[in-house]
Amino acid sequence: MVLLRVALERRFNPRFATLMHQRLTGPLGMTSTALLLPRDLLSRAVQGFGPMGRPIGWPGEEGGTFKWPGAGQIYSSSHDMATFLAANLGELPDHRLIENAMALAQQPVFTVGPRLKLGLAWQNVSAGNFTIIDKNGGLDSTSTYIGFAPQRQLGVVILINRGKQHATGIGRQILHALAQDRSEPSSEGEPNPNAD
Repeated sequence: MVLLRVALERRFNPRFATLMHQRLTGPLGMTSTALLLPRDLLSRAVQGFGPMGRPIGWPGEEGGTFKWPGAGQIYSSSHDMATFLAANLGELPDHRLIENAMALAQQPVFTVGPRLKLGLAWQNVSAGNFTIIDKNGGLDSTSTYIGFAPQRQLGVVILINRGKQHATGIGRQILHALAQDRSEPSSEGEPNPNAD
């Protein structure tokens, strides 16, 4: 992802945070999403906690966890993530160019296992009678998940302010329940919450 950031900055000139705002978050009206947390959003940021429940750092601290913009650590709200989810499901008719790019990024290009293929940062998981497209994330102080089943027009976003939680497994279980599919959710592509 860092290499992609560098390529995009070289091709389009502005820094990645500016490019992300100009091409994605601005047009979608995602006003509470930023790569670097601006001062006006600091008061809305939540305290993160480690897996054992101890406070870890504070959003917006100098440097953050990752020193490479574009490698993660994007701050967002549940409302903005719901907008991003709706765009990935093709439900925002005024944003067809963005949705077409999102659909391209979702397409699997690499096979990991019998039930797991990867697109551009997206995981395509065979989930019984349907496919789940998802992405997990998190830091030591957060656990996150966004997943959707395009054939069923279902999606879920999970934002947890505690590290190494089972957001992916929970998200997939919710999608199976919403789809009324009794097959077992795949654990392929789930991060190991016990790993360091």
